[in-house]
Amino acid sequence: MKTTSASMASRTTGANSHGASKRSPKSNPWRANARRLRTQTRSKPPKRDTGIAKEDEIFDSRAHEGAEGVGEATEAQGRGHATTTRKRGVDRGEGGYQSRWSTTKSDDDDGRSGSSETRWEKCDLSGYKELGFEKSGFNAEGETWWETWRETYCRDEYTGVEHLERSADKWARDAESKEWQEKWWERYYADGKVERGVEKSGREVRQAWWEKWGEQHDGKGATLKWTDKWAENGTGTRWGDKWEERMSAIGSGRKSGETWRVGKDGERWSRTWGEVISPNGSVRKFGQSTSGEKWDTTVTERVYFDQNTPSTWQETLDASKKTHVNRSHRRSRRQ
Repeated sequence: MKTTSASMASRTTGANSHGASKRSPKSNPWRANARRLRTQTRSKPPKRDTGIAKEDEIFDSRAHEGAEGVGEATEAQGRGHATTTRKRGVDRGEGGYQSRWSTTKSDDDDGRSGSSETRWEKCDLSGYKELGFEKSGFNAEGETWWETWRETYCRDEYTGVEHLERSADKWARDAESKEWQEKWWERYYADGKVERGVEKSGREVRQAWWEKWGEQHDGKGATLKWTDKWAENGTGTRWGDKWEERMSAIGSGRKSGETWRVGKDGERWSRTWGEVISPNGSVRKFGQSTSGEKWDTTVTERVYFDQNTPSTWQETLDASKKTHVNRSHRRSRRQ
């Protein structure tokens, strides 16, 4: 798959110093944590911008060990006097619905820390398939966190177009009430359409920041990409910037953006700009600001458009099938 969830999320940056930093693909401590999660639950909350593990790590069959049957087991672990309870089962319903699940819950005897984890696989006769997990926890330091990840596959009952969606959501808060949240989604369609987006936010006492980023591909060469970032310092001052980029299949397009600031006294300043691009290289540039700036000119130049493209439908489907096939193969080897 060309674009992983982590690389997609890293394409957004913060609003000045309040934003999220770009993550390094070569240094990802989350992946090391994901490997440990195959045999134990998390003892610390996730760190901001460490990414979300790949689906083949999340759904390693060893984390679902023995879930073919139904049962419950409780064990006491000597370290920290924690009690861990594991449950597994299979739910069935109408239309061939089947949900195979497993849960792991761990609590210290003193009640000052604990964690839980649930994983599931769902399907029915319509061809619907779903993989997912949820995790949450808290510790003696006063930190609390949760996260969820899900992948679904289905076929639209009206158009018949196949559709695959991946999404994740993470949230954490420390003992001083500093908190952050990050979520992303990717929607792929068999006709070539793609929608992707990221939202991030953080808060520390009265200071806060937000980011949103998204893109849409129509499968025929036209794209829409945009970002929106803003922040506040807790004393009444707010600021932000945003931009939008539209490109057609023939090379024409439009760009627009705005940078703004609102003072604690309510006074607002902003600068807006725009570009209209023709396929022959002609570009009209225009804009204005509340401080009196104004411009409108036409030039001929080489225009830059973001050329990053998402994975194709087939690449996305192959990656999803690989996850399911590897899990099935590992289960058959244990039987």
